Amino acid sequence: MAAVVALALAGGALMGRCATTARSLAGIAVWSLALLVIVAVLAVYAGLGEIVALLAIAAFMFSLVIGTAATLLTRRVRRQHRAGHG
Repeated sequence: MAAVVALALAGGALMGRCATTARSLAGIAVWSLALLVIVAVLAVYAGLGEIVALLAIAAFMFSLVIGTAATLLTRRVRRQHRAGHG
């Protein structure tokens, strides 16, 4: 899960650079769906059987919440940075 959190933070930082808040949040939703698929595939290959769905959903939720927070924080910092130097 540490890797999922790191990827969520990275995704949030990247998506925070989108032109609008709606695009940023849509981007993090797509990013989270991609992580869901990746975790599901890796869990199947690892032979985790019954808990594959649980792990994939947990990865999606972690990524969505943490990525959203990182996205909004990135947007705020960039806005304040532009206002201070503009």
